[in-house]
Amino acid sequence: YAEAFELTGMLGRISYAKSNLRQWMTTQSVPTPFPVNLNMPVQSQLTPYPRGVALIISPWNLPITLTLTPLLEAIAAGNVCVLKMSEKCVHTTSLLTELLSSGKYLDQRVVKVVNGEAEEATELLRHRFDVVSYTGGEKVGRIVNEATAKHLTPTLLELGGKNPVFVTKNADIACAAMRIAWGKVTGNAGQLCISPDYCLVEASVKEEFVEALCKAMDEFYPVSSYSGNNGDDGNRGDVGKMISVEHAERVVSMVDSTCNVIYGGKHHDTKERFVAPTIVEATADSTVMKDEIFGPILAIVTVPDLDSAIEYVQTNFSSKGKHPLNLYLFTKSKKEQQQIMNAIPSGTCAVNDVIKHSANYYVPFGGIGTSGLGAYYGKFGFDFFSHYRGSLLVKNHSTSKLDPAVWMQFPPYNDKKIFAFRSLSKLPLIFGPLKRIAPVAKVLLPVALGGLLFWAGIMVERLKYFG
Repeated sequence: YAEAFELTGMLGRISYAKSNLRQWMTTQSVPTPFPVNLNMPVQSQLTPYPRGVALIISPWNLPITLTLTPLLEAIAAGNVCVLKMSEKCVHTTSLLTELLSSGKYLDQRVVKVVNGEAEEATELLRHRFDVVSYTGGEKVGRIVNEATAKHLTPTLLELGGKNPVFVTKNADIACAAMRIAWGKVTGNAGQLCISPDYCLVEASVKEEFVEALCKAMDEFYPVSSYSGNNGDDGNRGDVGKMISVEHAERVVSMVDSTCNVIYGGKHHDTKERFVAPTIVEATADSTVMKDEIFGPILAIVTVPDLDSAIEYVQTNFSSKGKHPLNLYLFTKSKKEQQQIMNAIPSGTCAVNDVIKHSANYYVPFGGIGTSGLGAYYGKFGFDFFSHYRGSLLVKNHSTSKLDPAVWMQFPPYNDKKIFAFRSLSKLPLIFGPLKRIAPVAKVLLPVALGGLLFWAGIMVERLKYFG
């Protein structure tokens, strides 16, 4: 997972930005409507400019990708950056600090690294920046947003939340079970903002799904694959550890008497920061359903049908603005896919798969509601870190009252000028609908002209014959 999402994936992002940067930076010509185009000839342009100094605060769970992606896009847009990485991923932060500050890979004037804990981050937020990017939890995200609001600083918040997984009666159950198990555990042991948090499973396929899910867990993550255990099968520890003892204790404490353990839960070792893959049966009142889990524990909520599943999310989350960062659904029915996507707002969505969509830098990545503010990745990140300035270039220097534009624009005004102005303003209303038939006209016009020429030729021949 780290190889694909942290290293290889990051190389792809860099290559994509390098290949497209010239096009992104290019000034675009855009239409100039009436009455802005009164003094023709005129031209309207849209040009991206750097915002200035960017503050980037990155998290610990994907320390390479979630540090270098906003940094890449901010620099691509022409900004200089102050970078605050997480103090929890000590080794990665130390390595990136060394590489970024050495002057070997980046001009030292472009990036300044500030290391430290909450105190240093708080001090940074007291200062005014031209743009801020923060990736992390909702609680700290609110603090960041409050601090940047004092300076009216545009802020990108990539947060998280409880990501639901819809498993309908029309799903491929074996496929759903395998992919959910993989995404939940291999995905950094559930320590991802895009991790599947809970499954809403229709009652008619619940038993089949649970059986397939447990089978997938056993196959992918036997005890020998737990971090620190290197069995004879050569398994290299596919189930990782939590970032800290405190986080491990928090995750384990979510599994209490309010839910029913149906898989795992027997090999936790919080002192060693290890939480074993666990599946629980939960309800809306379960502790595990109150907050984002952020660990290898998957909750299953049984619902009578799809409508009930949608109502569950809307009642407990959507109605409170707690929209998920990611929406997952497993069903072969296109009607069900559209029904769910239309009913549940989310930052992103994946159908019949999990987490991989977040590596696609051709589409924006960002939350909605409490799961985030704004979006980035690729061109969308370049756009966020840029200020698009619109410009009007007028090449008409006329001051003569014989020029209709001068006559109409400047005082004194009278009924004739007002009538002329109103008449001209209606032209877009007349010609606008004509654009809709333009594609048809392009096809029919040559045919019509050909027909006219054909009949014209016949008439000429007849005139010659009878002439």
